[in-house]
Amino acid sequence: MRTFSLVKGLPVYERETGKMLGKVSDLCFTNTGKIEGLIIECKKFFERCRYIPMSAITAIGTDGVIVAASSAIKHVNLSEQSYSLYTHRGIAGKPVITSKGEKLGLLDDVYFHEHLGTIEGYEITEGFFADLTEGKKRIQTAPLTVSEEAIIVNTIV
Repeated sequence: MRTFSLVKGLPVYERETGKMLGKVSDLCFTNTGKIEGLIIECKKFFERCRYIPMSAITAIGTDGVIVAASSAIKHVNLSEQSYSLYTHRGIAGKPVITSKGEKLGLLDDVYFHEHLGTIEGYEITEGFFADLTEGKKRIQTAPLTVSEEAIIVNTIV
């Protein structure tokens, strides 16, 4: 299990040729915590971002991501039930509120298990100074309810 911030920026390589296809820029997942894939930024300046489904990813290591074949990479086209951290319907930085009305902080990162393809928890920040003195919070949660203004969670802190 790792946080997405450790994967962001890793190069993506095609297993057969060793060719670098881009760098990881975002994570796509559903409100139930199932990881759908990764978004990669492109090497060429005018290309659009592309999407790698989890089924095409053979390994996520500390120094790179390995993809079975470059043909598995698609253009980003997320469904209504899909979210990303930063780009397409991004939820990072939104307030996280419990179903009982308590504000926990802002969503900062996710903990995920790459082999299972699931999000295991969410990292919440209450600001720079609170993070320094108290540390960031980690919550495990049931499905999210996401709106333009906030994220509502049933949580186990």
